[in-house]
Amino acid sequence: MRRNRILINALSLAKGGGGHSYLVNVLRELERDSRGLDFTVLSASSELAAMETGRIAWAKVRLPALGHAARVPLRVVYEEAVLPVRARRFDLLYCPADLAPAVAGTPTVVALRNLHIYDRRFYGTLRLDVLERLVQAGVHRARRILFPTRAAAERISQRITIPAHRIAIVPHGVSLEPFESDPAKAARATDRTPYLFLPASVERHKRIEVLIRSLLHVEDPKLEAWIAGTEELDPTYASELRRLAEQLGLASRVRFLGPVPYSEILHYYRGAVALAFTSHLETFGQPMLEAMLAETPIIAADIPTFREIAGDIALYFPPDDSLQLARAADEVRHEPDAAKERVARGRARAAEFSWKRSVDALCEVFHAVLSENRGGAGG
Repeated sequence: MRRNRILINALSLAKGGGGHSYLVNVLRELERDSRGLDFTVLSASSELAAMETGRIAWAKVRLPALGHAARVPLRVVYEEAVLPVRARRFDLLYCPADLAPAVAGTPTVVALRNLHIYDRRFYGTLRLDVLERLVQAGVHRARRILFPTRAAAERISQRITIPAHRIAIVPHGVSLEPFESDPAKAARATDRTPYLFLPASVERHKRIEVLIRSLLHVEDPKLEAWIAGTEELDPTYASELRRLAEQLGLASRVRFLGPVPYSEILHYYRGAVALAFTSHLETFGQPMLEAMLAETPIIAADIPTFREIAGDIALYFPPDDSLQLARAADEVRHEPDAAKERVARGRARAAEFSWKRSVDALCEVFHAVLSENRGGAGG
């Protein structure tokens, strides 16, 4: 019996982004168990090359280099005009990065995960206007629209009308292996400075200025803020943050670590007083799961997505309230027994978010759509 063939459109998933990390973890799990399906990944010629082993097939598209002005428009043209033709040889097309063809004969599943397209408070550009129109066209004909949280589905549905029966919630996972090492060996041995940790790219919606300002209010004048993430996406904002730290007299207590390899991130979690997650626009919240596995207390902005992921594991503060963030940081240090209790519950909760479960749920969606298509169900 012929196995159903799934084409995964990975053209827009540039290395280093959250979408790239998501797909790498999905493909690793599919290499282990393809759930009775055959997968082909469509990618740019030089990206995701390290994954090209095992049971998953690969197809290449030649695009201009990352950063080239013509790359995005050419990619979008390809996705709208050529991809539908290429997808005809497959039983289903999966688009994990918001954009799906507006016209295609192949049943399509699309994942919506980039809130910047639907919320312009921090970045409002013509490019995002165009992207939203393209997303709307693709969503209109997609058989399923995936979201990693119910909160994300509700938020985006305020901008794009999506029939409830087409919505599927498929949470992401977290890899347990890096967090199974001996905590004593993983602990940072060279620097015992107390710090709040934020692993995040330096972008405006991360609200890093709230973390910086919180240092004015904490009881411990030695407490620092460490930010691990690239500054390349918004160098202007990065410069603004450094000036803010200098103006407030906090420059010596704010460290911009730059991108930290995932193999090293555990050390920073386990050395921290707490994860301080100040972001406003998140469809999931991967650092919260990582902090749970690292047995690190969590302080987070009180937004629906974070509540859905962390429940009562985290201490919450009103978004943009640096004073309340500082009070939460003081509470973590003053009430270690309560913090340990939340940490213990957090590790058990994080174990529920495995990549196996995530890919199981993803493939259940694929099988449901394929079954509908065989039965002649309309879109």
